[in-house]
Amino acid sequence: MPYYIRDSVSLGPFRINLSKSGLGISAGVKGFRVGTGPKGHYIHAGMNGVYYRKSLGGLGRKPKSAPANNTTDYRSEIARIAPDDKLPTYMTDDGVLMRRILSAEADVLVSESHSEALKSLNEARERTSYTLILCGVAAVGLVFSFLSQNPVAIGIFVALLVAAYAIGNMLDIPRRNVVFAYNLEPAAEERYKALVGAIDRIAGSSKVWFVKAKGDITNLHAWKKNSGASALVDNKETSVSYALPPGVASNVTPPVIMIDGKKCYFFPDCILIEENKRFGAVRYETIRTAVRDQRMIMDSAPSDATVVGQTWKYVNKKGGPDRRFKDNRQLPICLFEEIGMVSDGGFKGLLQVSKHGISGAYGSAVMELGRVTKELKDAEPLLITKEA
Repeated sequence: MPYYIRDSVSLGPFRINLSKSGLGISAGVKGFRVGTGPKGHYIHAGMNGVYYRKSLGGLGRKPKSAPANNTTDYRSEIARIAPDDKLPTYMTDDGVLMRRILSAEADVLVSESHSEALKSLNEARERTSYTLILCGVAAVGLVFSFLSQNPVAIGIFVALLVAAYAIGNMLDIPRRNVVFAYNLEPAAEERYKALVGAIDRIAGSSKVWFVKAKGDITNLHAWKKNSGASALVDNKETSVSYALPPGVASNVTPPVIMIDGKKCYFFPDCILIEENKRFGAVRYETIRTAVRDQRMIMDSAPSDATVVGQTWKYVNKKGGPDRRFKDNRQLPICLFEEIGMVSDGGFKGLLQVSKHGISGAYGSAVMELGRVTKELKDAEPLLITKEA
């Protein structure tokens, strides 16, 4: 996907315009007004609207200090992380002990500088949908009108259903959405662009998987049944796409990768993680990455895979074909790449890509972007909410 940053954010009937001088709004709607303050431009929205604005500056810039009097101690969530020393395990039918790659849950992954933004986003998504309520009432009336076979009543309730959706959507957009608006200076933009380019190269692989569990093969029966492999891998195919999380409007559409039930959105300042309709955030400077080669025995080799050898589906003690199986055939041994990610807060992810030699740029891009986000470690995101 071509990389670009839009200079405006659409939010229903409204458009928030971004410029070097700040924010502006191009539609005059009752309940909205534009103003300025010590922290720059801001927008007050009616109907309990909540917006989030983040500016990402260059290296060497002194970060703004966050105020000490937070109304809610949301940062205490950081302390609740999944244990690292004893990961859950399970045994396969072949007697292989598998160790799951267990990551902390999304609502535990709370970056200090994003705590208020995440709190606002999670609260916004928990608000009752007026669209669902109004459309539900109109739909019930439409069902009864069909049962009565009254054409006039049917027409009225069809019109009411359309109106209910339009009105409910207009009410829900400001109160159930958060805006992430980014102003990237050249140095920061180049480093984010490098990360997006590295993820694009991963997306170009014929196959991408996330690893759920691994286990060493230590008994002869499992070794013979699994084509003479030294380890067993439980993985699942995934893909890279570009999308915004539900409830978020932004001038940046980030790449997103699904990793074991977590949607990971790669924004310029953090990886926003969605899981079970809850959100967390992992800052790039807290992530450690590692890329290594991984040989995998496959039923068939992906189109872009490097085949480095062959083995038999069922092997004997000497590693040759087990003649007792009629359907025994040779399988390709492919050279893949593994990308490991671990954050200080407990996020873990392990990806495999079928094309060899393309993953190194990802690790360096995360590290370089982390140098930028580290400069903003104590910066407070500007939260824009309805006036009391």
